[in-house]
Amino acid sequence: MNLKSITPYLILVFVFLTISCSSDSSNEVTVDPKAANNKSLGTAARDFLSAESFTGLHVEIAYVNGFKPSATTINNLKDFFNARLNKPDGITITETVVPATTVGSLSREEYVKIEKDNRTIFNAGDELAVWIFFADQNSESDEGNSRILGTAYLNTSCIIFEKTLKEFSNRIGGANLTLLESITTQHEFGHLFGLVNLGTAMVTPHEDEQPDDAGVDKLNKHCNQEDCLMYFQTVGNAVGGVMNSLPTFDEFCLADLQANGGK
Repeated sequence: MNLKSITPYLILVFVFLTISCSSDSSNEVTVDPKAANNKSLGTAARDFLSAESFTGLHVEIAYVNGFKPSATTINNLKDFFNARLNKPDGITITETVVPATTVGSLSREEYVKIEKDNRTIFNAGDELAVWIFFADQNSESDEGNSRILGTAYLNTSCIIFEKTLKEFSNRIGGANLTLLESITTQHEFGHLFGLVNLGTAMVTPHEDEQPDDAGVDKLNKHCNQEDCLMYFQTVGNAVGGVMNSLPTFDEFCLADLQANGGK
């Protein structure tokens, strides 16, 4: 997770048998209206959290038909924003239906192109815009027993692999889909908010820098507190039936958010 600034930050769930451009003479400058939404992950952290530059948030929820998140998931996300972001002008939600993908599992280049082809909401005036795509395919990075459930990859962009969430939920004894959607989505927004140590400085060191007991790299940029939303295995615990309610930010992540303009 720390190879490059544009490297996506991923949720890895480990499932075991035991769940563990033109020039002219006028010299006019053309400003790309999309440029502010095409920066590296974590650079918009304070824009999300504070009201210094943006007093409102416009969320574009994109999905393929059949992969729309539940109304409860969307309401949970609104509550999550209202609890943590200083946006006195409120939160606006726009839904965008994206054509079904036909390429099979999605690579980073493919879901970035989907955003480029379909995103309609960008920063405007004092309103910050964010894109979240609920995909009808799995991640190309799935390997063995590991599954990618969500990725925050640019400063105002993330993807949720809804197909994968549905597959987990549809198993016998599988976790509630809305719970999986809500935890995964809120975890990825935590990264967009600059957690952990990803644009929002740590008040107290709490970044998990150690592999787990099996030597698996947690990709860092996660919290070392097991009861925190930003712990690397939080969604895995929900998938495994270990968690039945929405986790929250622990005291360390909350302190970081508040110090960077959030609530």
